[in-house]
Amino acid sequence: MQFAAVKPAFAQARPGIPSLAPVPASCYLCGGERLALRHPARGGGQEPDAAAYHCTSFAHRSHPPIWGCLECGLLFQWPRRPEREILREYEEVVDPLYMAERENRILTFRRAVRLLGPGRRRRLLDVGAYCGYFLEVAREAGFEAEGIELSRWAGGHARERGFAVHAETLSERARHGAAYDVVTLWDVIEHCADPRRDLEAALRLLRPGGRLFLATIDAGSLVARLLGSRWPWLMDMHLFYFDRSNLAALLEDVGFRVVGRRTYTHTVSAGYLLRKVVASFPALAPLAGLLRYLVPSRWPVPVNLGDNMLVVAERP
Repeated sequence: MQFAAVKPAFAQARPGIPSLAPVPASCYLCGGERLALRHPARGGGQEPDAAAYHCTSFAHRSHPPIWGCLECGLLFQWPRRPEREILREYEEVVDPLYMAERENRILTFRRAVRLLGPGRRRRLLDVGAYCGYFLEVAREAGFEAEGIELSRWAGGHARERGFAVHAETLSERARHGAAYDVVTLWDVIEHCADPRRDLEAALRLLRPGGRLFLATIDAGSLVARLLGSRWPWLMDMHLFYFDRSNLAALLEDVGFRVVGRRTYTHTVSAGYLLRKVVASFPALAPLAGLLRYLVPSRWPVPVNLGDNMLVVAERP
């Protein structure tokens, strides 16, 4: 499948991370000072625990204030917890529901791995490998696959499958001097406290000509714009909300050459999807209850509303 060529919206110098004042002084991405509160805080106002960082979290109606840059369009959580606290919560994550959805995760990843090209024993690093399901699919496709995962529980399950899974950050992995042909970040970059730093580390980890495959939510999608503050992906665990333009611009600024972008499809069970719908839109609970009687809960359902994107970038 062919990807459309992408041209970045801007190429900025590093503005850095402003201090955690109650009101942000500038945009993390472009350094612009024209900011506006886009989505006021929702939820109980308490700091989230490890359960809020589960891959299968249902905390769709809880988040701190989310600000937007009027210059580049980036949305970001502000104020944010210190990164060391967030990393500590990820280390404590235990998420058995993810394992119950294993078959559908495999379906999602089998669709994704076809976009990577032939395995041919190319070396692959999956960032945020969780229980190792994408590593399993990548190995079947002929890649030499290993991962990064902070959750002791999830990383342990992946290691039990015989995979090398490193309990470290991208920056720490890059300092080891490892080199890969492919780096994947499936629904990871929105969780990173410093996306530019992590993408720079991904660039260092790739051999020349190596490719980064990055999937994330798309804050510029039609669904996100229509739903506004009701968009389900406004959550405690998501620190940054990119659109296609500003994500491509960041990748180019870091040193990548963006070669394609497209929407991204997840497959989930019907029962899991209905739970997500109720958590996101409580008024639909009666309809969801009726559908539970009509639709087998284990049915696999491909979900693509256009608000998840896949961006492919190459190290020159």
